Amino acid sequence: MITAFLGIGSNMPGDVGSPTAQIERAYELLAMHPAIEIVEKSRIFVTPPWGGVEQQEFRNSVVAVRTSLDPLALLHHCQFAEAVAGREREVRWGPRTVDVDILFCFDAQSQPLQSQGKWGFELVIPHPYAHERAFVLVPLSDLQLAREPWCTLGGRGILEWLEEVDPAERKAIVPADRSELSVPGEGQSLGTNTRTKDEG
Repeated sequence: MITAFLGIGSNMPGDVGSPTAQIERAYELLAMHPAIEIVEKSRIFVTPPWGGVEQQEFRNSVVAVRTSLDPLALLHHCQFAEAVAGREREVRWGPRTVDVDILFCFDAQSQPLQSQGKWGFELVIPHPYAHERAFVLVPLSDLQLAREPWCTLGGRGILEWLEEVDPAERKAIVPADRSELSVPGEGQSLGTNTRTKDEG
């Protein structure tokens, strides 16, 4: 079994509704796989657009999963969730109905997994830019698991990386309004945002 942290983002409506609804649907699609268990979900955050492309603000979340899939098979299921949402890769860093990225993974002994793939062509773990991006680090730091001593990125804790992010960038990221959620109030406080498949 491995523990993987997945970043999920959206800034376009899709078949199921708003960007927030797109993220909630991605949770469901991930959990549909019999070999994937969602262990913990962050709150959904409103984040400014990133990458120099003029577009709408994003909704972003991070989920922790446990799975018997290897990272490449997990990536394929993440891409399946994107395809169901109608994801089209037309503009780099451009608008998307939903984006599901593998951020980093740990083996059964809580040791970090690494791959040497070529970025843009093959799976690379840990994600080479996760430690630089506030829209990843803020939701990630919302997870209890991400605060465990073994949960490191490049040998450093998540909160350490977050401290290096521009304070203005951190301040610009806020939790989505509860009215956006299909279950208002779900995951609104740290430590109560866990839902497994057995709990529905």
